[in-house]
Amino acid sequence: MFDRNILIGFAAGLLAGVVGYKLYSDNKSSIDARLKNIGAGCACPGSEQDECCDCSSAELSLEELEAQKERLEDLIAEHKAQVEQAAKGAQAAEAK
Repeated sequence: MFDRNILIGFAAGLLAGVVGYKLYSDNKSSIDARLKNIGAGCACPGSEQDECCDCSSAELSLEELEAQKERLEDLIAEHKAQVEQAAKGAQAAEAK
């Protein structure tokens, strides 16, 4: 009925999930501190990546969500520009 590879894959996925959860629960405080330091989970307008505010409300207003969206779009555009610049630099180096 079930293929043996499916059962092995399911068991491996289940084991990886259990191990991941165990590691997370053992290191929850340090993981949460690192995420807070990089600004993950903080969607307050005007906050920079290295500066996180204390958002006490789980519900965010539309303005806060739009500000976070714009910030992420700016970060994505900046990253794409850096990747393109690096690619052009690599192509110029290969041409020489």
